[in-house]
Amino acid sequence: MHGEEPETVLLARGVLERVDAEEASCAIVLCANPDGTADGTRQNARGVDLNRNFPAATWREGTTPSYPAGIDPAERVPANRTNRLSTGSAPLSEPESGALAALIERLEPALVLDLHAPLELVLTTSLVPDAVARELAEAARMELTDDVGSPAPGALRDWLADKGVPCITYEVEHAGLPALYARHLPGLIAFVTRMRATSQD
Repeated sequence: MHGEEPETVLLARGVLERVDAEEASCAIVLCANPDGTADGTRQNARGVDLNRNFPAATWREGTTPSYPAGIDPAERVPANRTNRLSTGSAPLSEPESGALAALIERLEPALVLDLHAPLELVLTTSLVPDAVARELAEAARMELTDDVGSPAPGALRDWLADKGVPCITYEVEHAGLPALYARHLPGLIAFVTRMRATSQD
């Protein structure tokens, strides 16, 4: 959803290239913000942060703070969240978030995994099965947490929590493609194929 996080598109493509359709029961959205990804911007072409545009109880009209793209990880402190992005004129005001919400409503997923960068952690909600989150975190040697210390009003994970749908936010680091694939693809592929096995039980 955030265009300055192109690693997520590359990882999703890597999973698609390595898992045959009959082996998976997951729908994979390759790129939820094509304009932002093409421009290297967090927001879409209309200046909206798509991950603040979902109809969660937390949504509010206005702007939301974010870090400048490419900021040094050591500088990711609240005082440096100087970018101000729109949350949209209303929930799902954007075609991208509207399409994602419609897909989720149609598929009624048992769990959603939302790829982001660069926090290098696995963020869960209370509805996520502990074993699933722990396996993902351990496979990539990442921190497992339920709090990143800053609110994200109108986020996909908030809306899914309101709907009773478990959501894992999987945050990778900024790194080169070989390193990202080596660290994250084994766990992500296991997740996609494990979910199929779970759904058949």
